[in-house]
Amino acid sequence: MGMLMKKKDLESALRRLEADLEDLEETMSFNLSYSSAHIGGAQVRKDEQALDELRQEIDRIRTLLKAYE
Repeated sequence: MGMLMKKKDLESALRRLEADLEDLEETMSFNLSYSSAHIGGAQVRKDEQALDELRQEIDRIRTLLKAYE
């Protein structure tokens, strides 16, 4: 039963992270398309770092979930 709860927690975390990733990608796309004159290079790098971190965490959780299969 404990493993099942942990798997459910991982699946829930994965869904949240995937939604966060999608939101961030949409925000970055909008910003680059419509307000690039207002965004400095530092913000773009910060956003790209956040994307990379989200993708790494998603990959980590998917790896953990595969261990349950």
